Amino acid sequence: MFNSNVDSSQPVAETAPHERPASASAWYGLAILVLVAFFAFVDRQIIILLTEPIRHDFALSDTQIGLLQGVGVALFAGVASLPLGWVADRVDRRLVLAACILVWSGATAMCGMATSFPQLLAATIGLGIGEAGLVPVIYGLIPDLFPQRQRVLANSIFAVANLIGNGAGMALGGALMHLIDAMHGSLPPAFALMAPWRLAFIAVALPAPLVALMMGLIRLRRGRTGPAEAVHSHHAALKARDYFRDEAGTMIKFFGAIGLVNLGFVGVVSWVPVIVVRNFGATPAAAGGGMGAAAIAGSLAGCLIGGVAVRQLRCRYGLLAPLRVCEFGIAAAAALAVLLLLAQTPNQIYAIVAVQVAAIVAGTVLFPTIMQDISPAHLRSRVAAIGVLVSVVVQSCSPVLIGLFSDHLSGVANGLLIAVVVMANIGFLLATALMYASERAVRRAVECYA
Repeated sequence: MFNSNVDSSQPVAETAPHERPASASAWYGLAILVLVAFFAFVDRQIIILLTEPIRHDFALSDTQIGLLQGVGVALFAGVASLPLGWVADRVDRRLVLAACILVWSGATAMCGMATSFPQLLAATIGLGIGEAGLVPVIYGLIPDLFPQRQRVLANSIFAVANLIGNGAGMALGGALMHLIDAMHGSLPPAFALMAPWRLAFIAVALPAPLVALMMGLIRLRRGRTGPAEAVHSHHAALKARDYFRDEAGTMIKFFGAIGLVNLGFVGVVSWVPVIVVRNFGATPAAAGGGMGAAAIAGSLAGCLIGGVAVRQLRCRYGLLAPLRVCEFGIAAAAALAVLLLLAQTPNQIYAIVAVQVAAIVAGTVLFPTIMQDISPAHLRSRVAAIGVLVSVVVQSCSPVLIGLFSDHLSGVANGLLIAVVVMANIGFLLATALMYASERAVRRAVECYA
């Protein structure tokens, strides 16, 4: 990050001279956190890939599908993030995250055994609650592993791996569906009688105990047991209620902007695979592979573009350079969403989504470090939880609103695609305006707490 108290165009000196560089165990810990996030992506995205077979088996409307994706997974994840963030600031964060892994994987397996829409909705709510701890715990845990001068690097590596893992998770889900379809007839009778989509839910939940056990092998830096790091901060005496009162405006603007970005993009990611299957006759596996490749390519390109753009704009905008890059990128993503209406093949849709991902990632890859810099160490997980709540409450509306809009356009050609494009533009354009409005508050908070 950058410190405007000295020179807004120069990097902050991010460590005290006595801090040792991160050990091999810290890098192992980061690798495990990346694995955990990837595991969560697979569990979450399998619901998207299996939307059409689930819709046919349960005779669901698009509104009900939107409820599964928006209320079940997203909204309850936001609500549960607050108590989980509070616990993570007081209990060993490794233990909290291991428990979350077991909860969301158990709920994923329950999705495969549901026999009605209410049961399926209840299972997705459990999935959302389990995954609610992901962001607050991981972004609270990274500073427990790395000294401050390596924190930006660690956050960036996790963010990039996270973005790539998002696409890879969807691609893996598609490959898993291919495998299950190929083996379905040769499975034991108990499994052969189950629909392939049910087997997919159960399969992706199986690694959970091993992944949770690997969390216990992470070793924190000497003197760090998670929340205890607060004793080293000169902001440790700051009470939570005072901080949240003083910084409420900053968080509403900054996290609200991120939520609006997600409002637009979650609609695209959640519904484009459905559109490809429904409108173009693609299989769920093919849609997963295509969207996964688009997300990976877009993420890699976005990270490269973002790094170059931030360096070019640093002298002019200082610590606000990432926000400016994000503003430009989100505005470009709004224009690209309109191009989806002109796509004639699935490959054209994947290409447009890839460019959208690149535009958004270019400015958002440094958001985790900004989030950590606007909060005292002993409140870090709770600040992240507030960010998750604001973001998720906003973005959870997207699948439901798109589903409602689509149902009302049922007699219109490409009604679902029109609903996606309209919601994407609302989210992207409002996010650009709110992000611009948050710049002064973010600068002041970073100068105070970084």
